[in-house]
Amino acid sequence: MALFTNKNSNVTHVELSKKNFKVLERVTGTASATYYFNVGGMKNKDLINMATADMVSKANMAGTSKALINTTVDVHKGGICMLYNKITVTVSAQVIEFTE
Repeated sequence: MALFTNKNSNVTHVELSKKNFKVLERVTGTASATYYFNVGGMKNKDLINMATADMVSKANMAGTSKALINTTVDVHKGGICMLYNKITVTVSAQVIEFTE
């Protein structure tokens, strides 16, 4: 059995009303945790932070005029009822670069 949820909370606001940017690529980052008898692993917030850090490191944004837009967070929960559970968080976004 698997449960999917989407948690999206993006506080950055960029006005994209002019054609002063180009979409470069889509990047993703993942993090997961395993629980036995509901013990172990990490909190969802920590997994989201780790997946986001993984995604940002792949975006290669340092020292450039790039930004992440359309960020989504997907949480996949699977396992065997209370015995074994695995949570995988995938964060994805589009990378844009400003041309002006």
